[in-house]
Amino acid sequence: MYDVVIIGAGVIGSAAARELSRYQAKVCVLEKEEDVCSGTSKANSGIVHAGFDAMPGTLMAKLNVQGNKMMEELSQELDFPFKKIGSLVVCTDEADRERLSELYLRGVKNKVENLRIVEREELVKMEPNISDDAVCALYAPDAGVVCPFGLTIALAENAHVNGVEFYFRQEVEKIEKNGEVWRLWTRTGEEYKTKYIVNAA
Repeated sequence: MYDVVIIGAGVIGSAAARELSRYQAKVCVLEKEEDVCSGTSKANSGIVHAGFDAMPGTLMAKLNVQGNKMMEELSQELDFPFKKIGSLVVCTDEADRERLSELYLRGVKNKVENLRIVEREELVKMEPNISDDAVCALYAPDAGVVCPFGLTIALAENAHVNGVEFYFRQEVEKIEKNGEVWRLWTRTGEEYKTKYIVNAA
């Protein structure tokens, strides 16, 4: 009997497992593949967005900015590679400058720090191989990159060290609630019981 069963050992399931491992709870993760980060997470772009693209007022806007600020400390704590390399949204036509300005204002509303528009002269100094058509760019110095595998594995390893159990090749096929208890059956015929389910599949 578990307090929480997490379905899916991608980046979200592994992050949830790590967070829950901070508490005195019996937690397990069920993953249909043979290892963590074997589904959607493995195809992640690895971009740690600055947060200027999301619509202001949305949860995504809030979490993009908050997650960006947390990533450097998390990478040091769990020892996975993360680089804050910055990002450029390049405008190659003067007619598109207004759209770039709108993106900048969206970022300001989302409270993205250090965001600014750079003109061609500075842009060429920043990136000598920039297109000859480049007019200006939106520069977000706080954007970064992370290896999706390194991040997911680090989260899962830390969760496991803290007592979370991981079960692989356990694709959940059926879920039923009986009173206060959830029962889950996997393709292999295993049964798991829990008070709560986190579906990160």
